[in-house]
Amino acid sequence: MKRAILLLMHQGKSYTEEAAAATAALGLTLVALSSRPETPGVLDASRRHVADCVVTEEPELTSGDLDKAVRELADRGYRVEAALATFEGYRLLMAELNERLGARDSAEAALRLCLDKYELRRHLLAEGLSEVRLHRLTPGATPELDPSARWFVKPVRGASSFATFLLDDVNDLADLPAIQGQMRADRRMKAIFMDRYDFLVEEYVEGPEFSFETIVLDGRIHHLCVHEKARVEHLARTVLEGMSVSPPASLDRDLVLEGADHVSSCLAALAGQGLTDGVFHIEAKYWESRKRWEIIEINPRMGGSLIDASVQTVTGHSLLDLWTESLLLPDGERGAFHERLTRASQLEALRTGAPARATVFLSKYGEKGRTVDTIRFEPPTRPPRILRVHVAEGTELDESDRGICLMDALWDVAADDLDAETAFLDRHATEHFHVRYR
Repeated sequence: MKRAILLLMHQGKSYTEEAAAATAALGLTLVALSSRPETPGVLDASRRHVADCVVTEEPELTSGDLDKAVRELADRGYRVEAALATFEGYRLLMAELNERLGARDSAEAALRLCLDKYELRRHLLAEGLSEVRLHRLTPGATPELDPSARWFVKPVRGASSFATFLLDDVNDLADLPAIQGQMRADRRMKAIFMDRYDFLVEEYVEGPEFSFETIVLDGRIHHLCVHEKARVEHLARTVLEGMSVSPPASLDRDLVLEGADHVSSCLAALAGQGLTDGVFHIEAKYWESRKRWEIIEINPRMGGSLIDASVQTVTGHSLLDLWTESLLLPDGERGAFHERLTRASQLEALRTGAPARATVFLSKYGEKGRTVDTIRFEPPTRPPRILRVHVAEGTELDESDRGICLMDALWDVAADDLDAETAFLDRHATEHFHVRYR
């Protein structure tokens, strides 16, 4: 039988081409379990990158699909030894199957705690690692909020900044039932909510925001790379992350390293829950008025958009490749793997000297409910090294309060001139990106 890794695909997609390359580099075979896609063509494109694929009749995978797929693939000659899920909604399924298979992963309970933004904040507060006050929102009840503080609303489970917003008026909470209706109806995102549609409100952490791209193996924490969210736009019911830069440009080295240490402390505080292995995209902010770092989210997956491409540019290593390798890493190779991560780490380079490589990537978003007539990005100079346009002409955008990304683009830039590069590329992209709606 062929040794295989099982990719859990959502509706026919999930970094299939990249996962196939990562698996092949290990001498293994990639097979897939996919929920039913909206359109058959999506799955046809993904099938080119996998040796075999089991497809369910439902638009979301469930726990009951796992063993059935493993047995079916075994009958076809594939011995599944580990599971991989880049889609957040299937991260717990990945951990569940990896526990049964004996692959290296965090405990499902620890990942579930990370994915519950309310319980995670309470855990960090209890550990003395957060000062952010919060309230769970309940239907028909208005929380008593300190009027001297700013407050921020977000779903207990969520992604893509779905229904995340600054609470300017407590009466805006009356919109939550309608937003919950959107969440239940969103075909692409519904699985991420895991049947949780409740909300919380917490103190707004005023200050610059960053994401730490992190690998944990045997409880040892390696921050491979850090991005600063250089352009953030607050809309009525969502937040758009328009540009990221790595390494960070607005804080000095010592503060960035202080942030990395804080993130490490928060992850260590979850080790007792079984958070021991995996790749994490951790969002954190520097609370300027309090001179302290605060965790915003601990996402037990890679970052989206061009995060992995940026990490690979800056460090020479792909998060997806490393994550895939770690699942079945032999005990005798763990020491060398840790050494490789330490050498690759941008944060370690910051400790010892200026990093040699830097990136800027940006995203352009669409207007919900509109139909795209034309879309193009063809700058006459400084074209991006990586360009991904996610919609075609005629695409009807979802009527949804989340970031609906139309395009991502990445540039390699000079590490010693990040402020100027960021300002230029912001203008450059705005000038040459064109979308028209019908």
